[in-house]
Formats: sequence, C-alpha cells, structure tokens
Amino acid sequence: MEEVLIDDPHYATNPKRVENRKKLVPILQEVFLRKDSGEWLQLLGEAEIPVGLINTIDRVFADPQVLARQMLVEMEHPKIGKFKLVGSPMKLSETPVQYRIPPPLLGEHTEEILRDVLGYDKDRIARLRKEKVI
Repeated sequence: MEEVLIDDPHYATNPKRVENRKKLVPILQEVFLRKDSGEWLQLLGEAEIPVGLINTIDRVFADPQVLARQMLVEMEHPKIGKFKLVGSPMKLSETPVQYRIPPPLLGEHTEEILRDVLGYDKDRIARLRKEKVI
C-alpha cells in the first residue's frame, strides 16, 4: 500500500497532500501503528529525516532535564490537598523563586482585586455580582 503512495499524484507534493489529508492520514496512521515510537525514531533518523517525539505530560515530567531543573513543583492547597504544578523557569541563585501560596481558585480574589486594586466600592461590586458580571 505505501509503495503505491509514492506514485500517486494525490500525494506528490505537499499542497496535494494537504488537499487530500482526510484520505492520507488514516493510511499513514495504519502504517505508523505497525512499529513503536522508538523503532520509528531509529528508522527515520537513519534515513536522515528530522524526527522527534511529541511528549505526553507524563514523559515531560519524567525527563531528566525537567527534574534536574526542578520544573515540577508540589504544593499543598487548602481545598484540594497536594497537587503538582509547573515550576518557574527562572533559577536565580541569590533570589530563588519561592512558592508560598497555591494558584487561586476561579474567582477567589475577584472582590479583593476590584476593591483594593481598581478601587470599586462595595455597591459597585454588589451590582456587578447581581448582573452576573462576576
């Protein structure tokens, strides 16, 4: 089947492959499922075809470089308990990033921001809440 694709004018150029993508993708998917990703990396690499894995989240956070740079941080949240989040890429020796508070829940600081940062009074905030703006 794959050999036939080489001579098929529907797939001869990239614009044609894009135009016929709905037919091509299932054909290629069936072929790519015949080997695991390691085998394809080796075969395509040996053929000097640029190739690389698209990492899943579990692979990303198991990567030695990600772990060495402490890019996976575990925190305690008062409502959901322990959870993991992406660490800061900034690694400053004299002023390291501190993870003091967890990310807020949706709307957790809305009233505080409207009042203390934007200067809204309690009537205006109540009106926004009544109008379901917040």
